[in-house]
Amino acid sequence: MNWFHKMMMVLVAFVSLMVYFAVRSVNTKLDLVTENYYEAELKHQDKMNQSANYQQLTEKPEVFLEAKGLRVQFPKQSSFSPQGSVKLYFPADKTKDKEFQLALDQDHAQWIDVAGRSGAYQVQISWQQDGATYYTEKDFL
Repeated sequence: MNWFHKMMMVLVAFVSLMVYFAVRSVNTKLDLVTENYYEAELKHQDKMNQSANYQQLTEKPEVFLEAKGLRVQFPKQSSFSPQGSVKLYFPADKTKDKEFQLALDQDHAQWIDVAGRSGAYQVQISWQQDGATYYTEKDFL
């Protein structure tokens, strides 16, 4: 085999690899982070303020991934009745996002069934209590 045949084999392999990558990139589904990006960007400062409120809390809600599912545990206070939501956010595919309204049980916890959900989720908790709004998020794999 002479140098011409070797060079042609390298060229054919390179072109085949480029065609493979082009076809794969065209068939890859990409979602925007949000449909209304501009409106969400305008509300970003509100989310920053809510996160700052969360940082000032002495007792913070916690999120645990357990065998039964995802447990959102709020501090046990006698007059605690937050209004808000828990969102399971999947950055790669918006069809996997799911939002739940806060409905705490007598132990100030909420269980969320995560059976069949795999991947890198982010749990976003937003709630109002005593006239202040709070926001926190935690990543789960």
